[in-house]
Amino acid sequence: MRKLRLALHKGEELRFLSHLDYASAIERMIRRSGIKMAYSEGFNPHMKISFSSALALGITASAEYCDMDVLEEGSLEELMSRLSQSAPKGLEVLDGRFMPDKVKKMMAICNYAVYEVTGPAVERANWEQLLEPFNSANEVLYEKVTPKKTRMIDVKHFIKEPLVATVDGDMVTIRMAIGVYPEGTMKPGDMWKLGKEQYGWPITDSYSIHREAILIETDGACITPLEVE
Repeated sequence: MRKLRLALHKGEELRFLSHLDYASAIERMIRRSGIKMAYSEGFNPHMKISFSSALALGITASAEYCDMDVLEEGSLEELMSRLSQSAPKGLEVLDGRFMPDKVKKMMAICNYAVYEVTGPAVERANWEQLLEPFNSANEVLYEKVTPKKTRMIDVKHFIKEPLVATVDGDMVTIRMAIGVYPEGTMKPGDMWKLGKEQYGWPITDSYSIHREAILIETDGACITPLEVE
């Protein structure tokens, strides 16, 4: 058995798949490819697949990652080619690598996510000036509401880089680098809402989210899940 780690592009065609549906799409891709997989034991065996993180409904991604326990001896190039030929529209196999047997699960080590949130700007503005109060603040408090509880958090604890905006016509895209910690994270949609309500960003409640990268920050540097030793 070998652990194959794949980098996958999730495009617009799959934007409105839930994480469970996305996982099912990958399982169907594997079945169509004919690649032999390892299965769990028990009454309801399932393919041994794990993911870097769960993407929320409505989010696309430049590169998502999954681990597959495969039972074949084919080359990396052969397996990736078979998967690519079986992939549905909107799912692209970008890269891959066979990982060491004892490699840590990605859910445990991926702690740095980069998002691009795009929506209408209701007026022309100097976005560098608009973002400066947030970027220069030492603390930004936000009431985070979850189904289980409501609590006040310091948003700056999760923001890893200064926010940056780019404008294209009447649309603005804000780049957000967000830490993912055991105690939680900051959703990019909540950041968009915070900017509108607390900092007066001239935006509407409408937006789309694209995850540009999911990374591992260690010793002050970021690497991709494919670069883990």
